[in-house]
Amino acid sequence: MKRARDIRDQLEGLMERVEIEVCSNASDLHAIKKAITSGFFHHSAWLQKNGSYRAVKNPETVFIHPSSG
Repeated sequence: MKRARDIRDQLEGLMERVEIEVCSNASDLHAIKKAITSGFFHHSAWLQKNGSYRAVKNPETVFIHPSSG
């Protein structure tokens, strides 16, 4: 949670620097889902028939990190 808080603080500082209004709208679930999905897209992969994984964005073989859940 500390890392998430640090990232939020960093983003808030960047938004203030470029004069973007910092606002929150918990009822706009579509925007929240879109932000989460766009962050995970670059880390998504297809399971191939031979048991390896192929990245969706770039056609390269990728591996699951042993400590990932």
